[in-house]
Amino acid sequence: MNSLSRLRARLSEQPGPSLVKGQWRAISACLDEDSGEFLNVGVMFAYSGRVEVRMLDSFDRLKCLYDNRIDHNDIAHFLYDLEETIIEAGPDLPCEIGDTIRLGPPLFASGESAEAVVDEFYDDVVTLGRPHSKQRDTRFRYRSTPKIRETIFEIMQEKMRLEASRVIQESRFQLKLRSGHYIEVDVPLLSNGAAGSIVSAWYKSPIVVENNLLQASSDLLLVKSNTPREKTSLSVLVPNKDSGLILREYNKLHDATARQLDRLSKSGIEIIEADSVDVLANKTIEWWRNVA
Repeated sequence: MNSLSRLRARLSEQPGPSLVKGQWRAISACLDEDSGEFLNVGVMFAYSGRVEVRMLDSFDRLKCLYDNRIDHNDIAHFLYDLEETIIEAGPDLPCEIGDTIRLGPPLFASGESAEAVVDEFYDDVVTLGRPHSKQRDTRFRYRSTPKIRETIFEIMQEKMRLEASRVIQESRFQLKLRSGHYIEVDVPLLSNGAAGSIVSAWYKSPIVVENNLLQASSDLLLVKSNTPREKTSLSVLVPNKDSGLILREYNKLHDATARQLDRLSKSGIEIIEADSVDVLANKTIEWWRNVA
């Protein structure tokens, strides 16, 4: 066997790319209780004890179906809340979640990544998300807050080691108010002297982004005013011009996000922002190491 034959034999023995294997399910919802019609609004993929989710984020086809009978901002909030609920609940979910949400039967699927699997089935079953023939398919894909938090936590744990475990909160924080009452607040990063949150602004809807930022800042300011923690930070993933948004959508989202972040900065919250999860994670790590 010559060297070329040996090389070919070695190449043929190389394993193919490792595949992520799990089960996918369609997510259906009744958006108009008067009609009682269930429509596919998302896809979930359960693998290795984790869940990847993609929900409908384009509502042009809904306008054709329901006109003004449903509020698209309310629908956006509903779908993103549903995504967060599914991620928090994990892979073992019943076929029905309340009276208006159903999950399809779990079916085997595999692919190069969980995100690739979800995108493939999303394009097949969520027909409401397909662009009209006259529209340009920009392929914008929103990035949910739970998803970017999970990725940033992994980077923090890799680079900060034991330091990360002293900062990352696995569950919501039970905050004791000055009145003596307790409330749950969503503050995923916490130390004796500082509090921080992570929010995605990588959505099409400025209203969804503004709501996420207001909720995060409200929880941070509650912690600041009811505990000795003086320092607060908000890490925000912001889309860039190459995110897939058309220019009009990008400018509208950018202006709304910038206004909100400016207000939060003036309230005493230090803003950490980036258009890449890796960069945002490194900036967040730097803040916690050097400031907090």
